[in-house]
Amino acid sequence: MKRIILLLAAGAYTLTLHAQEKEKLPFTLKGKIDDIGEPAKAILMYSFEGKSKSDTVEVTKGVFTINGFINKPTRSVLTIMRSSDNPMMRFGMGYGGEIIGRDGVTFYLDKGATNMNGKTVKTATISGSPVQKEFEQFQALMQPVVDKLTAINEEMKPYATDREGEKYKGLMEKLMSTMKEMGPVSDGYIKAHPDSWVAWDKLTGQSIFKDAKATQTLFNGMNARFRNSEDGKKFQERLQIAFTTSIGAQAPNFIQDDQDGKPVSLASLKGKYVLIDFWASWCGPCRAENPNVVKAYEKFKGKNFEILAVSLDNKKDAWLKAIADDGLPWLHVSDLKGWENEVAKQYNVRAVPQNWLVNPNGVIIAANMRGKELEDKLSGVLK
Repeated sequence: MKRIILLLAAGAYTLTLHAQEKEKLPFTLKGKIDDIGEPAKAILMYSFEGKSKSDTVEVTKGVFTINGFINKPTRSVLTIMRSSDNPMMRFGMGYGGEIIGRDGVTFYLDKGATNMNGKTVKTATISGSPVQKEFEQFQALMQPVVDKLTAINEEMKPYATDREGEKYKGLMEKLMSTMKEMGPVSDGYIKAHPDSWVAWDKLTGQSIFKDAKATQTLFNGMNARFRNSEDGKKFQERLQIAFTTSIGAQAPNFIQDDQDGKPVSLASLKGKYVLIDFWASWCGPCRAENPNVVKAYEKFKGKNFEILAVSLDNKKDAWLKAIADDGLPWLHVSDLKGWENEVAKQYNVRAVPQNWLVNPNGVIIAANMRGKELEDKLSGVLK
């Protein structure tokens, strides 16, 4: 059950942010879940010292306790693995952060004691964590958009077997359009809560900067304890890179080898409209988006348009197979370093798919287009 709870007064923490980044803050998570009627394990996933951690404990008559350390309030996931569950069972995360495919919950782990009590993990009341109360307030604000997305997703299910059909494509466009409603809600929360850990986490957790200038404004509005922290300084560095790849900026040049080991540079394509497309063979959303990119390429390839795809693969065979399987006839480059791809770092790519459209003068004119957006944009500039 989602609950709207007022934020605690600013300044509830006695430690400074710098201290919290360096200290080991002890935590205890105590749970009592009524509907666990068989042997089970509680699995807590969280971050500590910049690394992902996973702690597992036995659940006895629905009761468990997990002790550990964090450096700061941390968004975490708790799941329950019953003895009757398939140990290979995977789980996902819904539009509102809800756990799908397994009994579990997303919440904020804080220093000290956090208690989780309820009939099920998903409906449990979580108390003892001031930051969790902030998270519940944020979830309540986001819930109307989440409900709309969930409804559209349900509407799409009967058409999932024909993803090339007009009905499915229409609903997908509606889904993508509705997802854009989440941004203003999140930005509004960040702007209104400059002392909130959740607001700070939402701001700095962005993998893609849609508008570097707007993000800089939100950053400047946060409490100085956040901005001057180690995380704040790292985020500011990322923002500076984002400005170099913002719309209106000259696209940074790069050179990387193609499938045959021959160097290809962005500068060599000057005079054309170029889509710089970051993707990978292992990226499901990238592969799902490829048919849309193929359609746009086939329509505009003879009109001074080219695609330069940068792969975040680290295995050449998988990269080449994906190119062949998806029928991607454009230019491809990769240094096969995965997330350490030098061009990806140059463009601050932390999520794929991601793309930039560059005009014949090398200026970025659009970014991160999905579905029909790319085709519509190209129709406007390649008349």
